Amino acid sequence: MMFWKRSATLQIGSRRYDMSNLYFEFDVPFKDSDTLGTASITVHNLAEATRKEIVKGTPVILNAGYEGDIGVIFTGKVSRVVDEHSDTEWITKITGVEALEEWLSSEVNKTYAENSTSSAIINDLLTMFGLEVGTMELVEDKTYPRGRVCKGKVKDVLKEIITLDCKSRFLIRNGTVIISDPAAGQDMGYELSASTGLLRADTETSDTETTTNQTTQSKEEKTPTYTRRCLLNYHLNPADVITIKSQTLNGKYLLVAGSHKGKPDGDWVTEIEVKPA
Repeated sequence: MMFWKRSATLQIGSRRYDMSNLYFEFDVPFKDSDTLGTASITVHNLAEATRKEIVKGTPVILNAGYEGDIGVIFTGKVSRVVDEHSDTEWITKITGVEALEEWLSSEVNKTYAENSTSSAIINDLLTMFGLEVGTMELVEDKTYPRGRVCKGKVKDVLKEIITLDCKSRFLIRNGTVIISDPAAGQDMGYELSASTGLLRADTETSDTETTTNQTTQSKEEKTPTYTRRCLLNYHLNPADVITIKSQTLNGKYLLVAGSHKGKPDGDWVTEIEVKPA
C-alpha cells in the first residue's frame, strides 16, 4: 500500500500554519477516561509578534495525516506557553487542553423537581456546558423520586451523575462529549494490519500489560491490554472498536489509550493500547 507525503496544519488563534513552511512537532496523548485531553506542541522560530499573541486561552487546532487525507487530532486552548532561546532559534513550547474554559468555568446551582430523570438533568447540564454532544447512550437512566440538587462546577456534577448514578462513560474527544457504555465502544469499521499501517517492531510480540478492573466487591479481575504502533492515523480515538490483524493479534479490540506523535523529520506514528472488545 502506498502512503502519501505526511501533512499537518496548526492553527493558533487566527493564524494557521502548514508543516511545509513552519517546523513544529507534536505529542497528543488520549485515553478512555473523563480526564481532559492534552497536547504538547513545539514550534520553531515563530516571529516575535506572533509569540506575544500566544497566551492562555488562545484556541489551538491541530490536524495531521497525509497529503489528501488529513484530520483533526486536537482541538482545545492554550493552558501554558514557554518561549526558549537556543543558539539562533526561538523554540515555543505549547501545552493545550481540551474544553479548558468549559471545564474550569461553568458552574450550576439548581434544584430539579421530584421524579426528574438522569437523562433530563444531563441534557440540561450539557446545554450549560456548551460543548457538542456526539453520543448520548446511558447504561442506566436513574429517577430521583425526591428530586436532585446540583451545585458546583458543571463538569463535576456531570461526572458524578454520568459515571456513578448512570454507570456510564463520560469522555470529551476533540471538543465533543461522548456518553456511552464503558464496557463497549463505537465500532468504526476500521481495520489495522500490515497493509493499512501496522508497524512490525518490538511491539509485534506477545507482550502484554495488565490493567485492573474491580468487577465485584470481593474479587479483582485483570484484563490484559496490548500495545502496538502504526503509521500516524487520525481516525484512531479512545473508546473506538477496531479490527487488528497481525501475527499475534486477530480480532476486535477496544482502544483504551494511545498517542499521536509527529514531526517533519522524525516519528509519524500512532501508539495504541487496546483490550479485547
